[in-house]
Amino acid sequence: MDSFNKKEKMRIRKFLTISAPVVGALFLFLASGIYIVYRMVSDYNYNERWKDYDECGLG
Repeated sequence: MDSFNKKEKMRIRKFLTISAPVVGALFLFLASGIYIVYRMVSDYNYNERWKDYDECGLG
């Protein structure tokens, strides 16, 4: 029974060492994509708000 526990622990440890970096990379990829989309929308809204003032010399 003890050897089964040891094998099971080793299997779980190996799975975690392989999957943890993959999950971390996936999280960073998604967070970066969300940030880029947020900045694009934010910049678009900012430019839309102030585009009327470009002609009068305030921009």
